[in-house]
Amino acid sequence: MKLKLDDGKILKGIVETLSSIIDETIFIITPEAFTMSAMDPSRICLLKLSIKQENFDEYECKKTYRIGVNLEDLAKILRRSSGSDGFIITYNEDDQKIKIQIVNDKMKKRKRTFSLSLLDLDIEEINFESLEGIEYPSQWVMDVDFLSETIKDAEIYSEILTIQANEDVGIIFQSYGQIGEMNGEIGLEDLNGYEIDGKSNGSYSLNFLKNILKLSTITEELDISIKDDHPIKMIFTLINTSELLYFLAPRVEDDDFDDSENVSIEDEE
Repeated sequence: MKLKLDDGKILKGIVETLSSIIDETIFIITPEAFTMSAMDPSRICLLKLSIKQENFDEYECKKTYRIGVNLEDLAKILRRSSGSDGFIITYNEDDQKIKIQIVNDKMKKRKRTFSLSLLDLDIEEINFESLEGIEYPSQWVMDVDFLSETIKDAEIYSEILTIQANEDVGIIFQSYGQIGEMNGEIGLEDLNGYEIDGKSNGSYSLNFLKNILKLSTITEELDISIKDDHPIKMIFTLINTSELLYFLAPRVEDDDFDDSENVSIEDEE
């Protein structure tokens, strides 16, 4: 198996983001695509990544491989690259390691090679069908940078971001704390597309939103869907049309500002 990406920041950004949410995962490489799915240890969020064969500059894979890795260890290796570097990843079944080569097309004789031992992981299969089958009354496409800034604003007051989609107004973001509150709004005309029926509300962990928004630098389009008492659904269309699907369970808030709990994502299935 051999995979080559001339633009290393794509894989680097993905692994950096995933390592802030989960510790270990299994990459599944088939002749058609590089994929993975995972649930965080607290069972609050689910994610599914798909990078199609044509999104790679080179892709050699004749059968299906399941490769267990520690994401933080992989992230440490990828951090050794610079902005203009690319990666070549190879795997031989006789050697329970993957090799990551950092290359630069402008300096063809310069390369660095790292190996990473694989893990024998027994991770449960995740059934996305029930979540993907949910019909959401509110769906919109928005600027990922605006959401990133809104999360930074909300963190001043709370650990929770409340989102309301209103067919007459647009999208309203709120955060409440003992020192005050934050209100942000983006009108319908400033969205890149929307289908909003009535009003939908949800409250979500800022920490989990902030972690997944690390993808912002390699995101070309962000599609968000919400429904009362259901997980928020976020689809990140990444550079080169790769896609990451993310579900985050809602927070259940009590009257006290700091007293709330996450609903398990499994409660929604």
